Amino acid sequence: MLLGGFAAGSLLGSLTPHLSPSSFGLLSAAMCAALAPLLLPVGLWWLAALFVLAGTPLAPLNAIAYELTDRAAPAGTGTEARMWTGTATAAGTALGSALAGAAVDGASARAAVAVALGGAAVAAVITLLSRRAVTVAAAAPLPTA
Repeated sequence: MLLGGFAAGSLLGSLTPHLSPSSFGLLSAAMCAALAPLLLPVGLWWLAALFVLAGTPLAPLNAIAYELTDRAAPAGTGTEARMWTGTATAAGTALGSALAGAAVDGASARAAVAVALGGAAVAAVITLLSRRAVTVAAAAPLPTA
């Protein structure tokens, strides 16, 4: 039920009207802000609602990440660049899942949420530190087919 709520939130987020690539940093921060309430001690139904909220930034964040990848990739390398983005996403997800699993086994489900929040915070800090590169990529035109 909770992961379904997260997926439903991501679906709702995908309905957001076009966001510009320059909003990548804001969405990274929004992901952290959306995950933080999951640490609150609430009942199951409230937790499900919070999971919907937590999933909302995910789809737009991923869409803009791939758009920035397209804009930043040298001509003729877009497919390879998107594959590297996908590989990095899968590797980060695998690492996060392993750490969250260990946190659940060693502590609690709330500890696993803290791992997710920590990962989102690291991603937001990296985005903030690479703000110039993101701004340059956001200003570049999309490649033509």
